[in-house]
Amino acid sequence: MGAWTDDDDDWLEEGAGTPLPYQDQDVVAALAAEGPPEWLGTRWREIPAEQQWDAWNGLRRWVDWLVKEYRLTNSDVPVCWYRHSDITAELYAAMCMEYKVWEEQAPNLGPMMMWHPNLAQMIMRLKQMTKDAGCTQNGAHKEPVAYSERVGAHEVDYDEDDWLAAASTIRTEITVERPDQGRSYVRASVIDPSTGQVLGVSTPAGLRARTIPGDVSVNLAYQSATPGVAGMVATVRGGPEGAEVAWEISEDGQTWTDLHANSEDTTKQES
Repeated sequence: MGAWTDDDDDWLEEGAGTPLPYQDQDVVAALAAEGPPEWLGTRWREIPAEQQWDAWNGLRRWVDWLVKEYRLTNSDVPVCWYRHSDITAELYAAMCMEYKVWEEQAPNLGPMMMWHPNLAQMIMRLKQMTKDAGCTQNGAHKEPVAYSERVGAHEVDYDEDDWLAAASTIRTEITVERPDQGRSYVRASVIDPSTGQVLGVSTPAGLRARTIPGDVSVNLAYQSATPGVAGMVATVRGGPEGAEVAWEISEDGQTWTDLHANSEDTTKQES
């Protein structure tokens, strides 16, 4: 890169990258324009047709700069990178980020904290993509192998009937009160809203009456103690839903009084 100045656009520096003999003057003007091109920052797949030629040229120039600046090899970026949509997407995303961290043209932490850490991760991903593509090992561009005669290498060979069954799945929930006694049954039906016809009925599910444990146990333990105050914890097992705990106190272990009562009306004799 050349010497930095306040108005440098290094990634658009004249003469950067490999020659592009197929460029026309409109493309040259767009690449040399002040500020980012109109397509930069747009999703690669959504770049308008009239801007795609400019985008490919701009990305090529940037990739040439990246390879030279960071001393990358064809095991990082294959010479046919533009024939691989995953590698192209990775490089374009990096191009957008590299421009963003320098966009303010003022000293900041973006290049060190964002660009270079992510660049290192990107290079590792590129190495794996390049290895998976097999072009470098093959010595020339290698088209991916399709494992189905019906679709391409990077297309999902759907079982359409199974997909339709899974995609049309409906899941809904309700809560049902248990009966006070005996047993009740619940089922779900599927209704055609246009005809009212029952299309399917589930297997019934049985609900038994709510049960109240016969044995109730209460365990009392110290939670904390200080010279003036003792903390107590009661653990109740069994009992009906919503059962309450009443705290009582006694001086002799025989006569018990509500611990929180303000009168002596709650005094009772332990049976």
